[in-house]
Amino acid sequence: MPAFFIFLLTALCITCYTGQTFFNKMFSVHYKGPAAAATPVYAVLYGALVSAVTLSLAQFQLAPSRETVLLGCINGVVLFLYNLGMIHASRTGPYAFQSIVMLFGSIVVCLLFSAAYWGDHLTFLQMAGIAVMLAAFVVLNGGGIDFRNVKKGYFLWVISLFFTNGIYGVLMDAQQRMYVQERNDMIILTFFSSSVVSLLYLLITQRARSLPSFRMGKAAWGFAVGSGLCAAFAVYTLMILLAYIPSYILYTICNGSILVLSAILCRIVLKEEMTKMTVAGIVLSAISMILLSI
Repeated sequence: MPAFFIFLLTALCITCYTGQTFFNKMFSVHYKGPAAAATPVYAVLYGALVSAVTLSLAQFQLAPSRETVLLGCINGVVLFLYNLGMIHASRTGPYAFQSIVMLFGSIVVCLLFSAAYWGDHLTFLQMAGIAVMLAAFVVLNGGGIDFRNVKKGYFLWVISLFFTNGIYGVLMDAQQRMYVQERNDMIILTFFSSSVVSLLYLLITQRARSLPSFRMGKAAWGFAVGSGLCAAFAVYTLMILLAYIPSYILYTICNGSILVLSAILCRIVLKEEMTKMTVAGIVLSAISMILLSI
C-alpha cells in the first residue's frame, strides 16, 4: 500500500478512536440508569455494534479457522476483563493514574512481546519516540493523581489494566500476522464474545435491574451508538494498518494522538480548562510522532 494511503488510513483510525473516546465520555455523563451498570451496559452495546458493523462490511461472510476462533474468543474475554478493571479501578482510586498505566500496557507489553517472540527491533529514533510519548502520557494525566483516598484492591486492578490492554493488542497483532485474510472474523469474534460475557456479568450483578439498566435516556443511547460506530471503523482500519506498521509503533501513535485530540475536543465542546501540563503533553506527543515518522 502506498505511504500516502497508509497515512490517510492512520488519520482515519485516530479520528474514529477519538470519536469513540469522546462519545464514551458523553455517554457516561448522560447515562440515567444504575451507576454500577453503566460500563457493562456500554460494553454490551459496544461489542454488539462493532461485531454487527464489521459483519456487514464483510458482506455477512464468516469462515474463521479454529485458530482465529480461539484467538477471538480469548481476546473477547480479555476485553471483558479490561472493562471490568476499568470499572473497579475508577471506583477505588484516581482515574489519571490508571489511564497512564493502561496506556503504558498497550505499548510496553506489545513491544516486549514483539521483540521476544517475533524478533522485531527498534531504531534509536523509534525508541526515543516511544520514550517521549510515554512521558507525554504522564504529563497529560499526571495532574489528576491523588492517592489519598485509594481503596483496597486499586493497585491490583490497575496492574490488571496494564496486562489486559497489552494482551489485547498482542492477540490482535498475532492474528493479523498469522491469518491476515481473517481480520474481519477476528474483530467479529472478539467483540461479539466480549458483548456476551459482558451481558452475563450484567445479569449476574444487576439481576432484576438488568433490563431497566438499558433505560438510560435518548442522549445516552445516541452517544452509545455513536461510540460503537466510531469503534467499529477504528478497529477495522487498525487491523488493516497492523499489516504495514509494527503494533508498538501504531499503538504509540494512535494513543498519543487520541489523548491530544480528546483534550482539544474537551476544551472546545465541554469548555474544560487546558492547563500548562496539557499543553506540555501535547508538545511532547508532537515531538514523539515526529521522531517515529523519521
